[in-house]
Amino acid sequence: RNLYVFHKPYTYAYNYQKTDFKSTDDRVFYYLLVDSLMPVEILVSFSALVRWDDTGGTKRECSSISKGVLMVERFSWKCITPGELVLKMHTSATKATVLNLPVGRHILLFTVSSPIGHHIHLCSMVPCVFGEEDTVMPGLEKESYRFIEQATAILKAVGNVINNFSSKSELSKALKELELTHCPSGLHGTGMAEEHFKVFNSAFWYLIKYVLGKKSPYSYKFAFRSFTLDFKDTEVSEDYTVSSESCEKNSLSSWQNQTPTYEEEAAALKLQAIWRGTYVRKVLNSRKPGTKENANVKETLQKLWTAIELNFEQCAVMLLREMFKRNCKSIEKFPCYEDEWCKISFADYAVTYADQPPNVWFVVFREIFLVPEDMLIVPKVYTTIPSCRLHVVDNDTLEEMPHVFFKVAPRVYPKNKKGYTFMAEARTGDLPVAAGRWRLRLISSHSPLPFLSREAVNNVYSTKEIREYYIPNDRHVMFRYSVKVTASHIATVQVQTSKSDVFIKLQVLDHEEEIVSVTGSGHAVIPAFNFLSNETLLSS
Repeated sequence: RNLYVFHKPYTYAYNYQKTDFKSTDDRVFYYLLVDSLMPVEILVSFSALVRWDDTGGTKRECSSISKGVLMVERFSWKCITPGELVLKMHTSATKATVLNLPVGRHILLFTVSSPIGHHIHLCSMVPCVFGEEDTVMPGLEKESYRFIEQATAILKAVGNVINNFSSKSELSKALKELELTHCPSGLHGTGMAEEHFKVFNSAFWYLIKYVLGKKSPYSYKFAFRSFTLDFKDTEVSEDYTVSSESCEKNSLSSWQNQTPTYEEEAAALKLQAIWRGTYVRKVLNSRKPGTKENANVKETLQKLWTAIELNFEQCAVMLLREMFKRNCKSIEKFPCYEDEWCKISFADYAVTYADQPPNVWFVVFREIFLVPEDMLIVPKVYTTIPSCRLHVVDNDTLEEMPHVFFKVAPRVYPKNKKGYTFMAEARTGDLPVAAGRWRLRLISSHSPLPFLSREAVNNVYSTKEIREYYIPNDRHVMFRYSVKVTASHIATVQVQTSKSDVFIKLQVLDHEEEIVSVTGSGHAVIPAFNFLSNETLLSS
């Protein structure tokens, strides 16, 4: 018997338990989500139900008793490599230990194997989420506590500048505090700091446009310039001249198709320089408390701040998230950047399939997804079909995404014109497969996620099957068919031979020119190919 004494009393602790009394030799997986602004201690108790020998209690016989194993490692759905192993326990009864985790968000994978059954008991002073994948993943769509803390600190510093914009003694202090809050330590005075300020200014203007709606009045654009002293931000398009409503349309139209002379061009440049100088002096003057311009900017910023306070946390998160989206290297120096490893967003697409007889091949899923921007995508399949494989094809290039251990590897999908086709094929063995449900989960780092090219998922396919005998020939051609297409559509082409070790190359030719091809051993499949109708080809 082992006696464990813990120095810290776990009064008012959060408890999480999982028990399974069926054979778990094939391993069972649980996930733990921990998010905290303080270091965390978790008491992990693991009990294994094993088979005991009836031959007595000699040392050699006891050593042969099977044991349960619990392994705990860091985990992310966006990475295919195993994470760091943080805990490993072997026992034929019960063991307990304390798991220490640093500040931040953590995802831990619990892998359990035990001959008969097991029981896991977790005890922590902070709330956690422990359970199956579907239990833990929804919590990862929210921002981490460290991210929210950093975001609220930045927006509070912005509010402090706004509130003290007309104070001679406090404005410079507030601006310095804002700089220290949104600019990570170690960047000041470096080239990266200049890029970081551009990122902050761009994200701040994005927030202003969100709060104001589609319209951005001139006063707010001027206030933004006064707040940031950023005269180079191309996203803030201002009309420094009089409004178009007061301009005479005839005088404007007379210059549209006219090439200016050298003197006219020089005069225009001089006027622009004078106007820019006047505008810059006006913006700089608005930074001086006590001036009329400063009072006007303060009033405008105060209206903006009142609107921000109505949804303060949402605006704070949006501001920092927009900074992260700019992909500036300085962002990596924020402590909360470490939590991005666990940040995900996901969407599920499910279909059903009918009963399938033995030794058949069939299509389970085939849909086109459009990618709104370059993004990391991790496709994950949930099915009880023993043999099922997912393919992803770039419809612009007809290239198939690479596989790792028969699974589509996580990678960045560039935005394209025709989208990506996700196609799942399945094969039954010697036994039939009962009707069931198949599910595809698309995982990314953030929203928006890829979306369907049509309103709903389709799971009904028209199939044409040809069975023939292979007649040996000098060209080693198994078959050659001419396909006439009456309407343009996407199809899947599959070839299978009775001899499983036959090397096959399947080609689609257009006027003897190879458009796409695949190879395989006893089996080859082109996941998706867009067959154009004959009328379309003639018209083009």
